[in-house]
Amino acid sequence: MKQKFILRLTSIFVFVFILMGTFITTEAAVKKVAIGTFANGAKSRYGTLACSNLESNIFSGLVQNKNYEVVERAQLDQIFRELGLQNSGVVDSKSAIEIGNLSGADYTLVGKVLTAEVIPFDNILYRGYKGKVAFEMHFVDNKTGLVLYSDVISDTDSQMYSPGVSVNERVLISGAAHNAANKVLEKMNEITPLTGTVLNVDRAEDVVYFDLGYDNGVREGDTYTIYKEGAPLVHPVTGEILGIKETTLGTVKVKDVKSNYSIAEIKKEKSAFKTGDKIKRGE
Repeated sequence: MKQKFILRLTSIFVFVFILMGTFITTEAAVKKVAIGTFANGAKSRYGTLACSNLESNIFSGLVQNKNYEVVERAQLDQIFRELGLQNSGVVDSKSAIEIGNLSGADYTLVGKVLTAEVIPFDNILYRGYKGKVAFEMHFVDNKTGLVLYSDVISDTDSQMYSPGVSVNERVLISGAAHNAANKVLEKMNEITPLTGTVLNVDRAEDVVYFDLGYDNGVREGDTYTIYKEGAPLVHPVTGEILGIKETTLGTVKVKDVKSNYSIAEIKKEKSAFKTGDKIKRGE
């Protein structure tokens, strides 16, 4: 009798341990990002406007995406001042690790506006003005200090010529910065995939519904992988939960996006999809 009680108690303990591990890992899947003040490398009023618009658009995009948590601006500004990093547009390995230690952020995004200009264009068929913004971004892992991604992201916005209508330069720069910010967010999502849960599998329509939508950064045509989570991966020495085993079940392609959920066509199904399976961006 006593032996059965001990075995039952042990089973309950193991179950609770796995359950707690799942919750801890799920919580850790939300990545915390520090967004530094972007430097005005263009040295112009357009550059200042572009910096402001890039920061606000990227911040808003991350806040709306449940895959991320953003460090409060006041806290980060204080940290940057202490480290002497204001308006530099770069973060070295040592500073990145310090930012992580002081703010709890997993990643730091910094950068510099290289180009912010409004120029006329005339390609015979169309005349008008084009706003252009080029942004040098650096996405850094605060645990290792390694730069995960570094590149120049650029985009434009245009206004067609109309007699008697003056060019709105601020709108063009803001539009170009908004478009460039979307590219930055897409790149960040590639590096840290968006994850969610399958809500329903419709066999008649050969589609799945899942709990991520436009507000989370899902776009029509995106490919997502459906997978099943298994037991926690526990370090044998430290006991630290490092992650969860994953079994890939197949892939889907998004066909319709709502504000808080999406519908995707089943493309490849190695094992039957079920409600409650996990889903993440990419293949």
